[in-house]
Amino acid sequence: MNAAFGYVSGRPGSAIDEARFSPNAVTSPDGRFTVVFEGDVETPEGVLAAYAARGKCALEELRGGFALGLWDANERTLLLARDPIGIKSLYFATSPGKLAFAFEVWTLAAQGFAEKRLSRRAVASFLATGTVAEPDTILEGVSPLPPATILTYRDGHARSATYWELPIEPRTTTDPRDVEAMLAEAAFPRTASHVAPDEREITEAVEALDQPSTSFLRAFRAAKSAGVAAFSGLGRSALFPAASRILHFGALFARYRSVEHAYAALRGTVESDVLTVATFPGRDAFAHPSSLSFKDTALLPITIPSQLEPALARRGLRLDRALALLDLTNDLRDRALRDADVACRRRGLSLRAPLLDRSVVERALFLPRRSTLLHTPARPAPAPPLAAWLKGPLRAWTERKLLDEARRHAPFLDAGAVAGLWRYFLADDKSTYAAPHFFALTTLIAYLQSHDATI
Repeated sequence: MNAAFGYVSGRPGSAIDEARFSPNAVTSPDGRFTVVFEGDVETPEGVLAAYAARGKCALEELRGGFALGLWDANERTLLLARDPIGIKSLYFATSPGKLAFAFEVWTLAAQGFAEKRLSRRAVASFLATGTVAEPDTILEGVSPLPPATILTYRDGHARSATYWELPIEPRTTTDPRDVEAMLAEAAFPRTASHVAPDEREITEAVEALDQPSTSFLRAFRAAKSAGVAAFSGLGRSALFPAASRILHFGALFARYRSVEHAYAALRGTVESDVLTVATFPGRDAFAHPSSLSFKDTALLPITIPSQLEPALARRGLRLDRALALLDLTNDLRDRALRDADVACRRRGLSLRAPLLDRSVVERALFLPRRSTLLHTPARPAPAPPLAAWLKGPLRAWTERKLLDEARRHAPFLDAGAVAGLWRYFLADDKSTYAAPHFFALTTLIAYLQSHDATI
């Protein structure tokens, strides 16, 4: 766990009278400014010097991935800021006259700033898609600071402002040769290893997670084996979607005539399909008690960039670029970036994603169709053979979680129904359909056990 945090408090409506920060915070020589910072390009000292000279404008100009909390002792004001794409995570919790922030949700719980109570909607959306989508977090009362946002907290009141948005229309003329030069240092994503994990590896990875994820193994293996170079291609599949994914999104959009519904269906069907009603017994357990479907958009938070829908309606935006914008603000941030960030942090590495530099993104989004980069879009990594893993080397671990430990750590599951479905899954040698469901359930149970959390 990353123990970096900050906390300020005071009577609501009056000046903050207490400010407390983790030992890794850095204070300016004159004692006025204190920063808790994570970044892959800048240093805390450099951030303090830049802020002292140029104020908030300096934060808006920071490069790479970053997240920070900056305290001004003279003004009794706290600033929170996050990089434009959301490469780094930043979370906060508030109560009357108080605000706490950290780079991991469980740091806030460990410091007593949040309860170990899971968000029901976050659990439901995780079981549907394999990740917890912003603006939810796995803990009730903890919120993520949105990317490209600066939050100002003063006199017990918070206000936030966005300093950058993904462009819907090109801001400058884009020459493919310029973009290709920018990307010269970025390696293509490595092929995911499909060697089956053993119980030790998967247990260590789950225990290291900050928020639950079903795609964590690839990131943890990459961080362990190849360091930061393994992540230099992060964002390629989002910037340049595979043709099959573009066609699928186009068909869904033609059917629903709604970006939200089309993208919700695309995200869901890519991962697993429909969760069985047996997962949630009881008519009032969740907002949708009868079943949880990828079309239940209330359970699948989706960020839609400003002006995307009007631009599509007037045919001012190509379908592949619309999908890229959606992936950048949803699946990439909620899944690949969060997994890579945590995996690198656990290994003491600095996550660098050159493809996701703001200037690269602004140009890459509007490459002409004839660009050689678009002629060779990133292919989605092959899905790991979950069914073979669950029926083979991970069977003992899976059965212990599903059939035994779930009764204590996930009492909201229908144990009898889960056991029946597991027996059916094992009996069908050719079945792979339910494997993502069981992997998500098992991951969640192990995660709950590791963090001693409840709903």
